[in-house]
Amino acid sequence: MIEEEEEQDQLSMSVDHQEYIVEDASSETDESSDPRPDAAADQFKNFTRNGMIKIGEESSQYESVKRRFLAGMKQYARDTDVVSLHKISGSTLAVQARFAAFRVYEGAVLKKSEGKWQGEGEGEGEGEGEGVANIMYGWYGGSKEEITQIISHGFSRCNGQSHGVGVYLSPTNFLLDGLASSSADENGIRHMLLCNVLMGKMEVIPAGSKQTYPSSEEFDTGVDNLEAPRRLVVWSAFMNSHIFPIHIVSFKVPSFHVLLRNQISELKKHGPISVAALFPVLVKFLGPTKKALMAKIFDDLRKCKITRLQLVKSLRRVVGDDQLLIAIIESYRDKLAVRKHQAVQVGHRQQLI
Repeated sequence: MIEEEEEQDQLSMSVDHQEYIVEDASSETDESSDPRPDAAADQFKNFTRNGMIKIGEESSQYESVKRRFLAGMKQYARDTDVVSLHKISGSTLAVQARFAAFRVYEGAVLKKSEGKWQGEGEGEGEGEGEGVANIMYGWYGGSKEEITQIISHGFSRCNGQSHGVGVYLSPTNFLLDGLASSSADENGIRHMLLCNVLMGKMEVIPAGSKQTYPSSEEFDTGVDNLEAPRRLVVWSAFMNSHIFPIHIVSFKVPSFHVLLRNQISELKKHGPISVAALFPVLVKFLGPTKKALMAKIFDDLRKCKITRLQLVKSLRRVVGDDQLLIAIIESYRDKLAVRKHQAVQVGHRQQLI
């Protein structure tokens, strides 16, 4: 059961684990009643043939996950269209093995925490000696290909390093952070994984840390903030034992670029946008596959191999046919040109004086 949107992304260990029961592929689903044409259903064949079950729109499970997802989209929920929902099944040995590993490590965390965490947070054990696993919901954004690979083979890379090097997932309240890592497929659809994350005993990882594993045996995972974590950090050694995907939410966001516009607007409030500030924003929205290309362009600018206007032209080639992003970058170029012109005028006036 997924509770109301306002509730924290934390599961009480008093429930019977029905949150992440692995269903057999032959289990009853609402897929047969899906009114969408076969061509549309074919978009998700990579999911269904890799151990996922399509959930019908009329089911309560669909509504619950959709409600949680849209709650995380916040002001963009109204413009978001949830296209499809898939749930993991136990039809492959790999999924069964990862599920078994998740349960084994859950038991280990419970045993380790006995008598140590009384009253440290909502959903945790209340009595002396009662252990807690501290399982939370976490969202992970990626390309369709990456999501498919995760379902088929598990996690294989660390996607974050601002607060230690590990796999970063986002609680629902900060789902937009994870959304920035998603990328549209050939049909303009984006995909996010909803996972159960075995957080156990969390430690605060300071910004800029290069930590890659728990600082001591006392801890299991990391966060940027204990009271209101924005980043759930799972170390690479535990990426396939402490994270268990349960759903794929496929969606369209017509106003996705509003997010980028807002980010740049925030930067403008603090004065002219610097190259150092623009780069991480573009990386965040264009995704890791284009990061290396953009890094080379920005590095050439820092080494004075290209001008700022050449930087904008190069960025346009990386962006491709994304007209909204091109407009944003062109706007950035125009502002650079205006500032350059103003600087020339000021210098000319000073010469006259």
